Amino acid sequence: MISLHEVGIVGGGFVGAFTAWKLAQKGISVALFEEHPSFGVPPHCAGLVSIRGLERLGIYNLLKNESIIQNYIDSAKLITYQGKVFPIKLDAPIAVVLDRVALDKKIAEKAVESGVEARLSTKVLSIDPSGTLIARKKYSSKEHYSFHIIVDAEGASRNLIRNLPGVHLHGLLPAMQVDIKIGYQPQKLSSSTVLVHFIVPDFFAWLIPLDETGKFWRVGLATRKYSKFMQSIIRNLIRKYFKKASIRSRFGGLVVSGGPIRKFSWGKILAVGDAAGQVKPTTGGGVIFGGLSAGIVSEVIYLYLNFDTPLSLYEIVWKKIFRSNMQIMLATRKVYNLMTHLGIDKISRFLPSNILVNLRGDFDFQLEGILRMISSIFLFK
Repeated sequence: MISLHEVGIVGGGFVGAFTAWKLAQKGISVALFEEHPSFGVPPHCAGLVSIRGLERLGIYNLLKNESIIQNYIDSAKLITYQGKVFPIKLDAPIAVVLDRVALDKKIAEKAVESGVEARLSTKVLSIDPSGTLIARKKYSSKEHYSFHIIVDAEGASRNLIRNLPGVHLHGLLPAMQVDIKIGYQPQKLSSSTVLVHFIVPDFFAWLIPLDETGKFWRVGLATRKYSKFMQSIIRNLIRKYFKKASIRSRFGGLVVSGGPIRKFSWGKILAVGDAAGQVKPTTGGGVIFGGLSAGIVSEVIYLYLNFDTPLSLYEIVWKKIFRSNMQIMLATRKVYNLMTHLGIDKISRFLPSNILVNLRGDFDFQLEGILRMISSIFLFK
């Protein structure tokens, strides 16, 4: 049994690496397990993240200085199934498009610089509430590790914890994204505007400009009900907006839309990020909530190791910070899923296109913004 570190973290994506970095800054010894040969691959996320959220995490200037920010977004267009457009225009950029591979690599690099031991090409096979972790490095035999704490940041699949009490797989949607290049500036599209298409019953499709030239775009979709048709839906969206486009890359993954799991801790195991469902149900965005949750879990681990504070504090603090916002976002997602894109389309026919143009609110903690949107719709005469 190998016991060289206090904490073992499963998953070297953004949340896992950020948790490792936070712990190392507190003087805690950490082993970070990543099954792939390098950090940041394969990419999964759309890369659209709020500026305010990055500031909350304390990494906005770091990413800006490292040229990880590819584009700035100051507006959006919400488009119904029948094509009615509801624009939202902001006074200044509220979000950025990140190079997600570069983001994950940079955060992992910071973690390693702070003393974290990175174990690449090492797949974790199982974890146990007693603190035992079994892993296998590529072309090697199994190894058994013992940790004071194991942090599961494996992502949405929840393969290692799915049989533990309180873990559910609700709202996990297959997603597909295509990065394209076009040889011209599209006249009807702005390089600072995101397009959101409500064309499937259980989520939406998106078109994100990847840089300020407007020649590089990311077109994606998440849906379970129409998962067999994702390729054709994305292909039709590309044809709709771009006369000629060349595909640079394709990638997929899972979008979390079902809210948090009922428990985050089991003995010496703590779940964080997508593995814990700490994701906005409205948009599937998990970078900011996952990063903030990493800050909470790292603080609780520090208190546990140094002052024997119970690990149950993690769930208590998390719920105090996130519960109200998560509840309203989850309710919004459930209402949409009940109405489907067709119901939304019927309601939209009676609303003016400019009803949301001046909508304001927090991109991450969306309670206020959702209430404002509801007020705008129901107070419309």
